[in-house]
Amino acid sequence: MDAGYSFRKMRYTEQVARLTEACEWLGIKQGRAAQYGELIRELFEDDTRSRQHILAFGESCEVKDLFELWQARVTEFPGLVERMRTVLGKGPLLREDENPAASSNRPRNDAFGYLVAGRLLAAGVPVVAVDGINARYAAWSSEADVTFQWNGSLFDIECKRPQSYATLGERTAEAGAQIERPSRQGRHGIIAVDCSALVRPAGTLLESGSVAAAMRLLSSKLERSIATRIESRLTRSILGFLLFARVPAMIRVGRSQILKTSGEPIHHFRPDAISTWLVVSNAQYAGPDVLRSIASRLLETTHRSNDSGPEREVSSAPSNFATENGNHERNL
Repeated sequence: MDAGYSFRKMRYTEQVARLTEACEWLGIKQGRAAQYGELIRELFEDDTRSRQHILAFGESCEVKDLFELWQARVTEFPGLVERMRTVLGKGPLLREDENPAASSNRPRNDAFGYLVAGRLLAAGVPVVAVDGINARYAAWSSEADVTFQWNGSLFDIECKRPQSYATLGERTAEAGAQIERPSRQGRHGIIAVDCSALVRPAGTLLESGSVAAAMRLLSSKLERSIATRIESRLTRSILGFLLFARVPAMIRVGRSQILKTSGEPIHHFRPDAISTWLVVSNAQYAGPDVLRSIASRLLETTHRSNDSGPEREVSSAPSNFATENGNHERNL
């Protein structure tokens, strides 16, 4: 199992500017992507602290990531920009307001597949199809979420976003069955799982004294709570898992001289978005270790583009919430 980290720091005004660029690029004038920037501005400038305001920064990182990954590449996949416009414009403002029964989680489900494909492309992995759309140079058909080529062979990736531990096994089994369909012509594959809803209960934030501590906690949750539950789903046709999670966090950045009634100091914090990828290789897979090679590329690309450490996007302006020591989930 390999985890890769990079580190990015920015002021909230830079985040708002990137969101504006993303919406202009996609022609989005309304919907969730168009609202995050104003919510972030109101949080920092007007000290407005509704649930939507506090979580907007973390939610907006999905939009910024897709913009930065795809702005220079989307024309390679004719029609993908229109689908990206739809997924970032639709769906509820917050992840916890998704309703799978009403298919309101579909936009974020599709967006996760675009994130996986974009990260592979950025690492130099030749993706030949995304969401059924072939690259201009590709002559192959694909019904997978993502298909890439490696050393002359094609591999499929099926992407899932389980909303609870109860559905984790079901979703991964479904992905495995999709990879092994006869129509896939014997192609082997990878299962990518967005575990964000599993590692962060709805209505909570990860509170931590440092980014490093928050990263360790999140990586540990992926390895111990997720990977161990689904390793039994690996078959001879599956190279392994790509596990991903992004959670909103509060990182303490200073301590006030003002004390709470308990005598403990009040800490200042900044909103943060902590994200982690974990690669789980199938030790029983008889083919070449493609997944580990891809993981090395992803790690190398991540460190090259962000020189200063663990992967996150952070706003540097602090807000004033009372916090306590240690890593734990905090209710909004």
